[in-house]
Amino acid sequence: VAFGLATFIQKRYDPVAAKKLMSFVAFPSAVVASSLNCYIVRSPEIDTGIALVDADGNDVLPGETSVEAARRGVNSTTLSRAILQAPVYFLPPVLIRSVFSGFVAANPALTIPLTTYMLLVIFGIGLPSTVAIFPQMSDIKAEEAEEKFRSLKDKDGKPYQVFYYNKGL
Repeated sequence: VAFGLATFIQKRYDPVAAKKLMSFVAFPSAVVASSLNCYIVRSPEIDTGIALVDADGNDVLPGETSVEAARRGVNSTTLSRAILQAPVYFLPPVLIRSVFSGFVAANPALTIPLTTYMLLVIFGIGLPSTVAIFPQMSDIKAEEAEEKFRSLKDKDGKPYQVFYYNKGL
């Protein structure tokens, strides 16, 4: 991704504009790489499906899985990985140039260690925050699940209105 985008920029723009645009290559490359990695690793779940449970956590149809719930879980996890890249890429430069500008000017040798520390802290806060954007136990309406789940009844004999599934990490 980075190579293709860099090549496109260098061929399309004059050297001065290309140099300015090259500083933006890393972010979309990281978003694509992180998201694609997550999707590729988790995509087998879409083929096999994941279990649907009721509000008490009981499997509603033992031995059967929902491909639609798996697709939603994988997609939400992939999106959260894409969102994670924003604070990791944009907060350190903003903080270095604003909050820590005087410190960095007085101690230029500490720029890299400070940036590294900020990246670790921001990633440490950002990962749980972006994972939490989508609830761990997500829901799917009965009419949106596969046909085999739509006519199921709960322990009181009422048709299920909603099922739950673990979206994964």
